[in-house]
Amino acid sequence: MNFSLTALFQGARRALAEDVLPATTSDHARTQLAGVLDILGKLEGMVVWSPEAQQRQLDALLRGCAAFAAHAAKAGEVTPAFAQGSNAGIDEQLRVAEAQVMRLTDWLFNPTRTLDANARRELDAILREAMREQLRVERKMIPLTDFASMTAAAEPR
Repeated sequence: MNFSLTALFQGARRALAEDVLPATTSDHARTQLAGVLDILGKLEGMVVWSPEAQQRQLDALLRGCAAFAAHAAKAGEVTPAFAQGSNAGIDEQLRVAEAQVMRLTDWLFNPTRTLDANARRELDAILREAMREQLRVERKMIPLTDFASMTAAAEPR
């Protein structure tokens, strides 16, 4: 059998909620199980990445790469070419953009490159901001888990 990860999480949550929870008698065990169900539900939502979120990540990296190339050009430098496949799927486009950020990072910190310190700092800041923006999009997709609810019944009153 070959189940999707989403189906696996759904099945685990359903089995725990329908079979285990009704048979659980202690308050502590019930709160622990509620926490596990919460985490599984959040993981279930995270395994299917939103194409819109991927597009926002891609846009952030593309903007950063373009800003990097433009800033380097002002300093008289030519950066590695960026080959973005227009007919590729969003997953592949994102991988290509991430690879370009790595190439630009390698280019920037190549010990044989003779950039002045200010230009190097400015180009580094452009790359860091592009990567931060990509991570901001990703972070917004990851729900917070309330671990306090799992331990509430175990604490003395």
